[in-house]
Amino acid sequence: MLCLFVAAAAFGDGAPSKVILTQKPGSVVLENGIVSVEIGKRNGDPLSLLYRNQSLLASPGYLNWHAEADEDAENDDGDGKKDNSSTFTRIRSGDFRVTTDPATNAGALADVCISQKFSGKGAPFDVELHYVLRRGDSGFYEYVIFRHPQGYPEGQLGDARMLFRVNDRILDFMTIDDQRRRFMPPPGTPHQPLGPKESMMMTDGPFKGVIEDKYHNFADAGGHFIHGWEGSKSGLGCWILYGSTEDENGGPTKQHNNAHFPQILMKILTCCHYGAAPVKVGNEAWQKIYGPFMIYLNSGKDLDALWADAKNKAAAERAVWPHDWMQNPLYPTAAGRGAVGGQLRISDSQDAAASSANAWVGLAAATPDWQQQSAGYQYWVRADQDGRFNIRNVRPGTYTLYAFTDGVMDEFRHDGVTVEAGRTNELALPDWKPVRHGRQLWQIGTPDRTAKEFRHGDDYRQWGLWNKYPAEFPNGVNFVIGKSNERTDWNYAQCTVPKNGSWVGAKWNILFDVPDGLKPGTATLRIALAAAHKALLRVYVNGKPAGSRRFDTDNAMMRAGIHGQYSQWDVAFDNTLLKPGRNIITLDEQSGKSVQKNVMYDCLRLEAAEHE
Repeated sequence: MLCLFVAAAAFGDGAPSKVILTQKPGSVVLENGIVSVEIGKRNGDPLSLLYRNQSLLASPGYLNWHAEADEDAENDDGDGKKDNSSTFTRIRSGDFRVTTDPATNAGALADVCISQKFSGKGAPFDVELHYVLRRGDSGFYEYVIFRHPQGYPEGQLGDARMLFRVNDRILDFMTIDDQRRRFMPPPGTPHQPLGPKESMMMTDGPFKGVIEDKYHNFADAGGHFIHGWEGSKSGLGCWILYGSTEDENGGPTKQHNNAHFPQILMKILTCCHYGAAPVKVGNEAWQKIYGPFMIYLNSGKDLDALWADAKNKAAAERAVWPHDWMQNPLYPTAAGRGAVGGQLRISDSQDAAASSANAWVGLAAATPDWQQQSAGYQYWVRADQDGRFNIRNVRPGTYTLYAFTDGVMDEFRHDGVTVEAGRTNELALPDWKPVRHGRQLWQIGTPDRTAKEFRHGDDYRQWGLWNKYPAEFPNGVNFVIGKSNERTDWNYAQCTVPKNGSWVGAKWNILFDVPDGLKPGTATLRIALAAAHKALLRVYVNGKPAGSRRFDTDNAMMRAGIHGQYSQWDVAFDNTLLKPGRNIITLDEQSGKSVQKNVMYDCLRLEAAEHE
């Protein structure tokens, strides 16, 4: 592997150098012959990062967090200009200590900690920021502990992240995943905000006209374990990678920030974006460890080689996680964890092809909805082709097992799953029988918790996409079952439209035929929503009101997403509202006054239960 070549080249004889800890009046330096990182003793900021005689940081990094529950409260874009906001907290007067001195372990490992007690202002949490450097590693680790001792004021932790700004003279190419890899404008490039403020159009230089938006770089937590920056000329790479997402809030569909203009690299610890929940604590004691995550440095012949090596390193991290060198009571090693296995089977009376292959299967708390869980830990894996799963390295405790998969509108749930250290709990699960409210008459979309199959669902990462809706659908959506095409005739979001200098809601119509002889009973319009933002949706059947619902905030559309907080709404009505021949169901989004208000559908299905 490339990382082994780097290490051997650094030492000449291939023997890794010892870790050395050097204390200065206001900082500490950790080095191992490959990498050197200097850390401020009072604030825990990484002051410098050296690799192959190159300085990879443009300015000191930092950990910060804030108490706001509203995802729109984030007002720090990594430029350091708004860190004095009352909602944000940073370590300003921390206490430094050496947790593990490499002089006591023959230079194998150093762990230093900067801790800060709650000051009485801001989020009521104590914090510990740890840095770990090991012999032979081409990079260093960090982990963070937040604590809320009993008796502290009630409060919440909205967003928390570790942020770096890399040196653009060394690193000019950003990689989020295999699909999002590109050269980035240098930090000084002139630009203008577009709205939301995170959207910026470059106004001069070689990137003139390019729009950069940090939300275009968000990624679903499930399956995302690495992102970073590369140098097209330097041949160097700087990455953040990790072996587990157990500490991330919101489950596998939660979208997190990773890197963006100007030369920002970050690790999100917890985040309220896309409608997720903050950590909320009352008068009780609470604590959680985030990490460890690794800042990995490498070198290679070109950008592709750097990326390939970094992915290999991330895979290796996952293979050895949890790390046995971590000696912290909040972080059980493999011997202190257990596993859960089993097989998920689906029995759908109206869909013989329904399959649990590749389903997401996870362990989380029984309440609230796992999308809204932030205080604890979650464990998610993909089932194999037969629906079998094995969730390894789980902290002991009692969990609820959840599962969802493409093609099935509902979610599987199995409560009371116990995990014991050193044991595997093989579950004998009942068949998953998705809910049916009668015979299916028609369906729009494919249940997958996203709007990807609809118009713009495959090119949604572009600024101002919502502005295209009035021109592309001047008469609104009028979707004819059996005739219209989902990719072209159903927009990815039901947007508001401009009118008389403001914004008004939009009406969408679904036109369909009902066969003769439909018996009296109850029909149910099943609406699976991929996202919604401050919308009021009313449903009419042939002009008659059938139901209404107001939705909360996830702002997925404005933040370049095709999903936010998934939810389902079953609208039941009397079959007599339907008539033989042509029928119309109207979806009336009535909230206006803002371009942001919208509904984003995953799937709609009409089912009818007929009396015998």
